[in-house]
Amino acid sequence: MRRWYYGWSILGVLSVTETLAYGMLIYAFSVFVVPLETYFGWSRATINGAVAASQIIAGLLAWPVGIWLDRYGARWFMTFGAIWGALWFAVWGFVTEPWQHIVVWLMLGISMATVLYEPAFVVVANWFHHKRSQALTVLTFVAGFAIIIATPTTEWLIRQYGWRATAWVFAAVMLLLLAPILAIWLRHRPSDVGAFVDGAPSEPPRPQVAVAAAKVTEIIRDTGFWVLTIAFLFATSSLVVILQTFVPYLIDRGYSAAQAAQFAAIMGVLALPSRLIFTPLGAIVSRYTIATVLCVMQSFALVALIMMPGEWGVWACVVLFGLSFGAITPARAALFADRYGVLVYGAISGVLALVLTMSRAVVPLGVEIARPLFGDYASIYLVVGVVTTIGSLPILLIPWLGRTKTGTTQL
Repeated sequence: MRRWYYGWSILGVLSVTETLAYGMLIYAFSVFVVPLETYFGWSRATINGAVAASQIIAGLLAWPVGIWLDRYGARWFMTFGAIWGALWFAVWGFVTEPWQHIVVWLMLGISMATVLYEPAFVVVANWFHHKRSQALTVLTFVAGFAIIIATPTTEWLIRQYGWRATAWVFAAVMLLLLAPILAIWLRHRPSDVGAFVDGAPSEPPRPQVAVAAAKVTEIIRDTGFWVLTIAFLFATSSLVVILQTFVPYLIDRGYSAAQAAQFAAIMGVLALPSRLIFTPLGAIVSRYTIATVLCVMQSFALVALIMMPGEWGVWACVVLFGLSFGAITPARAALFADRYGVLVYGAISGVLALVLTMSRAVVPLGVEIARPLFGDYASIYLVVGVVTTIGSLPILLIPWLGRTKTGTTQL
């Protein structure tokens, strides 16, 4: 029998830890908004502004984190991130002032940069080559359960024990589960356990690669790059608006917190099959068409929520958004790789990530600042939905635009 490849064990560990980390650091927060507002009387702009600041911190740390991971690996780095997150979740349970809430989430931005997908992807890249696609598919598919688990569980914990105790539960999970698992199981490279990449019986031969890569500045001057970037910027705006405000919006409309959390969880359920449906379609239908459809579906989810009566609008939003947001990340990655190749993919991904991070940080805060002016979320949803649709349609024109040549690779 062939020896079990340790990389699959690491993949299993990361699948569990990413599911829990995303659930606590990203998806659960929307369930805290109304309890914090009720308990303290703080504005939602203040509450969500703290998370916006954490997103900025995570985005700014992406580059130095990448340098560290390349040099030293992710084992102790991710372990530190889990312990750091535990510390600040524990502190969060004691806050009494808005500035303390903001400081806590600024510190949790460091944890986001150290335990979420970016370091996990580095680990996968080190352990898998030919099987990298399958490994990433497994990781992102399993981590897709984060929203399904986090929203109803967090709502139940808050309802039973209060938001402070729930924050301390998060701290315990980070400290007693995530940190030990990462410290015990993670390794930097296959050579650390006497293995080879992909579990090969020997060191695989390295292909000879001839590269003629274009400078990143040339790609940035490409019209298609900015059409795609702006389109996904608007799509990200729709994404964060729904993720941050959907639960509070339903509560404002008279739904219970439990019902709102259940609807959010159903979105997460629908996101799982969408990754298996839309991603393979790229081999049959133009990826530009698929990306446009997914972006428009996200915008229609917002419009349907407002324009359709009663639960019809809620269910239309749940279905449209669930099916679109699950597939839009791999669709985005495939489009940029198809147009510009993989030779400078990391560099252009950094530029794209910076732009999208700003959207994730600024949009939720802007929504909560604008909400008192409009009276509720309805008008804001309509504006974001219409703008996302208009910004997405130019994706269809990209095949007719000039393409920046990034070079050739010969194996």
